[in-house]
Amino acid sequence: MIATYPRIALVAEHHPAFAKSFGTPNLIKTLCSAPNFQFAAIVAADVAGPDPVPGPWDSVPTLSLFRPRSLLPNLSIGLGRLDNLFFRWQRNRVTHFLAKQHIDRLFVLIANNARFAQLAARLPRSIPTDIYIVDDFVEDSHLYHVNRQAARQSLETLLAASDRVFAISPVYAADLQAQYRRPCQFLPLPIPDSTLKTARPVQPKSVESNEIVIHHSGQVHHLYADALARFIVLLSQLSRSTPKKFKLELWGNLSRASLERSLQLDLREVQTDSFSIDLYNAASRTALIAEQQRADFLLLVNSFLPAFEKQVRCSFSSKTSEYLVSGTPILIYAPTYSSLVAYLGQHNAACIVSAEDSDEALAALNKVFSNIGTRGVVDAALKLAHTHHSLDAVFKQIVTPKLGGEVTA
Repeated sequence: MIATYPRIALVAEHHPAFAKSFGTPNLIKTLCSAPNFQFAAIVAADVAGPDPVPGPWDSVPTLSLFRPRSLLPNLSIGLGRLDNLFFRWQRNRVTHFLAKQHIDRLFVLIANNARFAQLAARLPRSIPTDIYIVDDFVEDSHLYHVNRQAARQSLETLLAASDRVFAISPVYAADLQAQYRRPCQFLPLPIPDSTLKTARPVQPKSVESNEIVIHHSGQVHHLYADALARFIVLLSQLSRSTPKKFKLELWGNLSRASLERSLQLDLREVQTDSFSIDLYNAASRTALIAEQQRADFLLLVNSFLPAFEKQVRCSFSSKTSEYLVSGTPILIYAPTYSSLVAYLGQHNAACIVSAEDSDEALAALNKVFSNIGTRGVVDAALKLAHTHHSLDAVFKQIVTPKLGGEVTA
């Protein structure tokens, strides 16, 4: 039996050949690596750069949305009255390109770049379109010099013009559906098949082990800087009241000075003889996986600040998928309304500390660090990864017989 699919074009901010190995760019790379499906065309903003990564996308026709930045470096930043001319020109280019490639359907991936969302909202309406929203670009619109109202209008246009709407978490999907009266489905972060095949539980340390290693990878985002600072203070307090030693490993390209500015915390004041904080430069994906498997817990955090509640409800760290298959227990420090808490908690796939009160949080952390139930958490995480996050499971939602994908002999 051979599956046949409609010709679908991927529209995204990054081209997989130049995408980074983490975050939304890595999500794009994963989607383009499916063994049983290949996009018929790629429309992307970033289609140039040093050291392109070879892959199945090499033979896929590609269109660049923006002109080379060396010629017009500020073209993607507010140009007022020229915006409409620019977007109209891009739409005409995209229309011609898609017609030439005989595209049946568009799959548009929107992250937090509100400028890119504005352009995506002006894509041709004649082709059936699905959108996958992986970040709340309306809340982050100021980061891209886009008025919040303009960003909201782009979202409304995208929702109205799309046949199907997907969101990165169940909570975000429910919020979009309630706010905009538009059906929205949860589409899990995909995990490469090669990664799933090799995923195994890591042999945990004994309960009597005296050192707890906690791993965190990625930049210190404004959505969780306060939570990471709180967590560090909690570890400092715990190191003074228990015989255990704690090591927090932060992997990312951050200097100690920039980290302290983000956290608004003097790290020298919180470190003790039993608690150390080590900073590491971003490693290769293979090396990073090895470090994650060496750790006792993988940390995910979300802000407790009321000002960020909406974003915390909607955001879903892209690290989550790789953490699920690490074989190491996931530790979440986030409020109860966090998408991470709701989703992983529902599947018992993480150790969760959601108490804002420091005494309650300390008690919860102490229970977690006593190694209670972490093996079950790892098994549940691996099961969740295989059943919901495999590329096969994800593409069964993206490509269905209704869209033209039928099974033939």
